[in-house]
Amino acid sequence: MAFFGPHNAEINQVNAQIKNENGKISGYQYTLGVTLLKKLDEGAVFDDEIMAIYASIKESRTTIENCNTKLAEIQQQIAEEEAAKQAEKERRAAEAATLRAARAAELAAKAGGLFGRNNSAPAGGAACPNCGNAVAPGMAFCNKCGTKLPEAPVGKTCPNCGNAVDEGMAFCNKCGTKLG
Repeated sequence: MAFFGPHNAEINQVNAQIKNENGKISGYQYTLGVTLLKKLDEGAVFDDEIMAIYASIKESRTTIENCNTKLAEIQQQIAEEEAAKQAEKERRAAEAATLRAARAAELAAKAGGLFGRNNSAPAGGAACPNCGNAVAPGMAFCNKCGTKLPEAPVGKTCPNCGNAVDEGMAFCNKCGTKLG
């Protein structure tokens, strides 16, 4: 109910004082409850009505503990699921990268075939500098495009099989012939 007139300010002041005192009472009730609960936790015994309320508080505390345990379990489960998802994501990314690399190698091989290039030199061989065709050691010209191949530096060779041998070798590493 709103009052208007000469007493309005006085009424508002009294209402504000009542509200202020109610706030204090709420604070005192809280403090009283905390103090009483502390004494009950320390083992104090009061009348049956207070003890019944205390039993309800203890039951609620147990429920809260159980809920906190359940929350921790759920959070652990979430963390494990997230870790599994991340591991699967990384596995798929690695698998995709491997597939992309294999496809790129396949396309490169096809492209080399389309342009007449065979870039895989035989063991101990080389590739033609013009077309990339594999050439055997000792060839003077590429057998694909006819380009003159650079001469390999001539070193010591085995008198029996013609295999290149290093200075200081006592036997040929290809045929086993004793070297001079």
